[in-house]
Amino acid sequence: MPHGGARLKREPNSALLGRRKREQQMTSLKPIRSSPAVFGLLFLGVALPSLAADVEENKLPPSAKVQADFERDVKPIFEKTCFRCHGPEKPKSHFRLDNRESALKGGENNHDDIVPGDSMKSKLIHYVTRLVEDMEMPPPGKGEPLTPEQISLLRAWIDQGAKWPAGAETVQRETQFSIAPTAQWVTVSGNKQKFREDAWQKEGFTAGYEHFEMRQPVGQEAELQVEGRALFDQNDHRVSLTLSQPDFGFVRGGYGVYRKYFNDTGGYYAPFNQSSPALERNLFLDNGKAWFEAGLTLPDWPKLVMGYEYQFKKGDESTLQWGQYSNDPTAPRATYPGYKVIDEHTHVLKLEVTHELRGYSLEDNFRAEFYDLSTTRINRGDLFTPDAVGQYTEGYSHFQAANSFRLEKQLSDWLFVSGGYLYTHLEGAGSFNQVFSSVSSSFPTFVGDTSDRISLKQQSHTINFNAMLGPWEGLTLASGFQSEWTRREGLTDLFVQSSPPPAPGEQNSNEDRTALDENVALRYTKIPFTVLYAEARLEQEWTDYYDHQFLDDGSDDSRDFTRDSNAKANLKEYRAGFTVSPWTRVSFEPSYKHSDHRTDYNNKVDTDLSQPPFVPGDGYPAFFRSRDVTTDEVDVKLVLRPSSWLKATLQYQLLATDYRTTTDSSFLPGFPTNIFYPGGELLAGNYDAHVYSANVTLTPWRRLYLSTTFSCSQSRILTGANNGATVVPYRGDIYSVLSSASLALNNKTDLRAGYTFSRADYRQHNEVAGLPLGIFYERHGLMAGLTRRLLKNMTGTLQYVFFYYNEPTSNGANNYRAHAVLASLNVALP
Repeated sequence: MPHGGARLKREPNSALLGRRKREQQMTSLKPIRSSPAVFGLLFLGVALPSLAADVEENKLPPSAKVQADFERDVKPIFEKTCFRCHGPEKPKSHFRLDNRESALKGGENNHDDIVPGDSMKSKLIHYVTRLVEDMEMPPPGKGEPLTPEQISLLRAWIDQGAKWPAGAETVQRETQFSIAPTAQWVTVSGNKQKFREDAWQKEGFTAGYEHFEMRQPVGQEAELQVEGRALFDQNDHRVSLTLSQPDFGFVRGGYGVYRKYFNDTGGYYAPFNQSSPALERNLFLDNGKAWFEAGLTLPDWPKLVMGYEYQFKKGDESTLQWGQYSNDPTAPRATYPGYKVIDEHTHVLKLEVTHELRGYSLEDNFRAEFYDLSTTRINRGDLFTPDAVGQYTEGYSHFQAANSFRLEKQLSDWLFVSGGYLYTHLEGAGSFNQVFSSVSSSFPTFVGDTSDRISLKQQSHTINFNAMLGPWEGLTLASGFQSEWTRREGLTDLFVQSSPPPAPGEQNSNEDRTALDENVALRYTKIPFTVLYAEARLEQEWTDYYDHQFLDDGSDDSRDFTRDSNAKANLKEYRAGFTVSPWTRVSFEPSYKHSDHRTDYNNKVDTDLSQPPFVPGDGYPAFFRSRDVTTDEVDVKLVLRPSSWLKATLQYQLLATDYRTTTDSSFLPGFPTNIFYPGGELLAGNYDAHVYSANVTLTPWRRLYLSTTFSCSQSRILTGANNGATVVPYRGDIYSVLSSASLALNNKTDLRAGYTFSRADYRQHNEVAGLPLGIFYERHGLMAGLTRRLLKNMTGTLQYVFFYYNEPTSNGANNYRAHAVLASLNVALP
């Protein structure tokens, strides 16, 4: 969280070595840790069978005892409740009900949505009867639920063969076109840069096309699709083109760009009694990409896809590397904002081959990346002098090649296995230089440290194997194993200006890392109304570090050093819980998770060329002996459905993490005697968080949908220096509310409204000895809108939006109010 609230725990860089779609869908286990490849190639995965309960078929309305006619009985139901999402225009889940061929084929998730002659086994009937949780059709707020009489007619029509009239048996091949022109006006009072950062758009008038799409049949089976959006004043554009033919291949390409804005205001320090400094500069970063792909999808042949992608980022971005600023030069604080100029380009070539052979699923992916980055960072207030300006220019480029191979096989009804191998190779080069100047003439310009040669090499090998066994009498076992080896080599030639005298130097570092990762999961479903599960993950890691630096300045000191260290890390993570639902209206799910990550360091060499009275070896970071991070997490969730129109979800989460560090004894040179530190184990930090959330969803009438979610997070983090005045505990609360409502006035008019609220209070009061870093803010958002179906293929929308942001910790420098009016028209042809 940006304001120090309940932090999302980041999982390690993971790669699932593949996923197999099976008739019985499987619930994923946690992914196994993968190679640090920056683009996250997919590997194999394991999963557990779905635990969804069978539909209570005795609750289905009986099939009508009449001869059902599609035009008279079925089509009016589809037109009123289904075609908006499952018609010919962008059907959700690729499920269409406007022709028999598509309806019987099913969508992405099922192939038995309609089973001619057996309505009881047709999932469409289960969904419209609202017997499947989270699959109610139409969804709450999107239309009126079907009456028992309508469901009975649908059942009769399916039982009688699900017949369509002549001309609707197959997909109608015709040109389809839709466009949604839009216009909006946004007015902002206050900090416009902060509004832009929060809303990802600028104020003023904007016109364009929220979405446009054309589908043009080509020949007997091929289709040309053009899709995109264009908001001209926001520099938000996207267009894609796809030409495809079933059982042959496709060609697709496109271009897109969007703009991200940043606030240019710095920090506020109350004792200065002056407003927050600002750059008075429009900061934004344009992000874009262009791509092209061609693929062959011939039946019974390997699927082949070749592609090229170009990505870029260009513009100015704010940074948190703030400089010293003060009206009193003797007591500055780091509140002056910083920014950097970014020019980033990436070229990607990729080749993918997939094939099914005798029950084996095979996949090979190759990717080559050419990356180039140039940045210039500007910081006023560097070198602890408010007048000083530091300019740091950095360049970096690399070539990275990676190839992954994946294989999976359903060996039997109770055994599914998969495995994969990933190889990556990277070679990079970089440079940097520093220039310091001043806003006043009293500070002369000079050049800082520079390097025209920084080289990096890295290669890694990753092997993965997973298996799923069962189910046997309700018991399912899934496990996975992964091994990874990575080597990095770095070399730098530098020129140090701050020696003095200026002198050349050399740095080199190597790292070898080996890791093993295992996980296992058990799930048991034979206890009535209950699901038990337990998971465990273990990781062992061995890392060798070597660092060396030498400055050819004619003197020997601590900057000429050699360090050689080993690190051994062990992660043990366990999770267990259960889900119990003794009644269909109640579900209770508690779980507990424990994690212990310990790292031990063996510092074989820690030496430098320091001269007496200093002792060779600066002791940092070599005096660290171990680090232990222990986390306990409790999660409790209660779902209540007291009636068909009311659903409530209550959840509580407790997080507790301790950071413990063990060090060697050490001393700090002093006069007249050195300062001695005994070392040993200490509590380096502690983090505690309580998270409460509640959601209530109401549909008191068929046309009305109401939903509100409330959450509260209370967290605190302490460090080993928590009693000091400079570094104080970071504690506070975050409250948030998200509410929405929709009302179908009639068959042509819908009303929608929404309200969002968030509040964070992490204020600190250490102005005398330090710099308060916590934030206190409130943000409100209100939306009201109307959608009207003007014609059969034309829909208009009108919306009003209001935002209010208040941040007392910036003394109002970041406050703003915003009003927005938006209008759009959606036209679909034919």
